[in-house]
Amino acid sequence: MLTSFPFIVTALGVTQIVSWGTIFYGISVLAKSMMAELGWSTTFVFAGFSISLLVGGIVSKPVARFIERRGGRLTLTMGSLVGAFGLAMLSQVNDPIVYIAAWIVLGLASRLTLYDAAFAMLVEIYGMRARRPISVLTLFGGLASSIFWPITHYLNEAIGWRGAWLVCALAVLVLCTPLHLLLPRLGTPIGGAEGEAAQPDPEPLVPAEQKAFAVLMLTIAMAGNSFITTALSVHLIPAVVSMGMAAAVAVWISSLRGVFQTLGRLAEILFGKNLDPFLFANISTGVMVVAFIPLALGGVSVPFFFAFNILFGISVGLATIVKGAVPLVLFGRHGYASVLASIATPGLIVTAAAPTAYAAVLDASGPVAGFWVMFAVSLSSFAATAALAWRFRRVPG
Repeated sequence: MLTSFPFIVTALGVTQIVSWGTIFYGISVLAKSMMAELGWSTTFVFAGFSISLLVGGIVSKPVARFIERRGGRLTLTMGSLVGAFGLAMLSQVNDPIVYIAAWIVLGLASRLTLYDAAFAMLVEIYGMRARRPISVLTLFGGLASSIFWPITHYLNEAIGWRGAWLVCALAVLVLCTPLHLLLPRLGTPIGGAEGEAAQPDPEPLVPAEQKAFAVLMLTIAMAGNSFITTALSVHLIPAVVSMGMAAAVAVWISSLRGVFQTLGRLAEILFGKNLDPFLFANISTGVMVVAFIPLALGGVSVPFFFAFNILFGISVGLATIVKGAVPLVLFGRHGYASVLASIATPGLIVTAAAPTAYAAVLDASGPVAGFWVMFAVSLSSFAATAALAWRFRRVPG
């Protein structure tokens, strides 16, 4: 039972919801209360979070090597313990140095527990048949903000931000640690339709001698997507409000992104099982390009902004699956965690820099120019996946 497909994916899904909801999304709800009590600026409070992303980029490759040597079960379990410790540190901070130290700890925890480690665990178990489990897992992860933003808000109102961070730490410790310990050990044979290890793995689509080019193209595509997603997550609502949209309407329409993010992932599970990986990657980045067309045609009037958020959400949802599933098909299962780390490191650095860089664009040139910059970045992502398709689509294998 503990090695069955439903248990493994559900256990990982629950831990992804809790880990993303606490380590990644908690600060967006609790930052204001922390600033009010501690007297710190918005810039400093969110600088801690940016530092955690940079740390995540620095440790990505060492963590990948650890996963490949010791397995996903031990890595994820360690991540739960490290994450709980970092969150508990946040609940006790009074000193800026301790605050930054807590985010350094959480940067390490993020690499040990979030998508890349969980994807590697699924590939460890299912090999080249991990694409469907990866897609299903992203459905769980997409619910993290919808579940934990209200929970964290309620905790903040009821017991304050320190109590909220402490409950987050306990959630990671009490829920994630035992579930990770119940996952299969490295080398455990998995039977059933989802883990048919007896069949030989298909050959990777990318020849070994051209792997570096393919990894570079995926890195450009994913880093561009990360820049757009992170920058607009922070600045989209203020930008469209400055262009004349009512704040309440902007919040309501923008919140629909998460719904269509999940719907995009669900559509891939239902209809994309046999979809060519190059076509799938091009769809993901291409939808992001198309998303900016309604803004160019109609500005931030309600129907055009609504259309933008639908397409934006679908693209973001698909991009997560691209990051997890496409490298498996292109490069194979051996060294999978290291490939993800190579792709993730620049993306995490870009993610850390995106809010500040985009704010500089908005201050210098305004929101319209800012959207054109985002459009140009989306074109670069699409160009990278198109280059992949052009180079490798007809390679036998």
